Amino acid sequence: MKLAFSTLACPRWTWPEAIKKATEFGYDGIEWRLVDGQFVDHNLPLTSAREIGAACRNSGLAVAALDTSIDLAVPASGRPEILSQTRQMLRMAHEFGAEFLRVFPGAFPPASGADQWLREALDQLRPDVRDTGVRLALELHDSRDAPGIRGMSCSQFLADVFASLDCAEAGVQWDLGNPYLEGESAEVTWANIRPWLLYLQVKDMVNEGGSWTYVPMGHGQLPVRDVLSWVGGRGFEGWASFEWEKYWNPGIAEPEQVLPGYIDFMNEYR
Repeated sequence: MKLAFSTLACPRWTWPEAIKKATEFGYDGIEWRLVDGQFVDHNLPLTSAREIGAACRNSGLAVAALDTSIDLAVPASGRPEILSQTRQMLRMAHEFGAEFLRVFPGAFPPASGADQWLREALDQLRPDVRDTGVRLALELHDSRDAPGIRGMSCSQFLADVFASLDCAEAGVQWDLGNPYLEGESAEVTWANIRPWLLYLQVKDMVNEGGSWTYVPMGHGQLPVRDVLSWVGGRGFEGWASFEWEKYWNPGIAEPEQVLPGYIDFMNEYR
């Protein structure tokens, strides 16, 4: 099992600081969402992506993933723009040396045809994935501002899509927290996405007054150890990336406090 952290954890660090801390704490890699406190998007020059990727390699670190906010399941009328954005970010992920490009399936009402939209988008992106060598990882996510809008869980939606699409170029990234926002147990999530799992985003949380709050690893209510056992424990060869959403939740603990604790918690699985 390879350990990384998302740079959502450290919005005040520069990218050289993130690399320095990753090596000091004993991480195997980094999942880049922020660079110098800003979201990575098309505005980041490819030369900068190349420089950061080289700095990671020179420090003995890999790049688990480059994260985006792209929703792939969109109607045909909006697909050219989405495909263009995804292709651009695949090229950037390649310069980072990333294994995966994180995207979202998107949120949509029942019977919208979104399953077919996603199949078509993935099919059209196959050549770009092959050219860059960066696979697409679709994150399990709730429906953001309209929970339940899909009419099914995100894991069930992706299971239905992948079951009818032979697509080695893409798979599922399991954020251990998000399915709970849809009221789905980890057992159901695992049953739905098992054949297509690419990597994990790990976190621990507690439910206080009906809302989930981030806590350091081992201090929450998520069945983290169960999930790590299901995916194979020490035998799992993929990434288990710690997502401490300090950027979105500035009141939670500082990265210097929690990032070393994740390594301590996860060392038994390496």
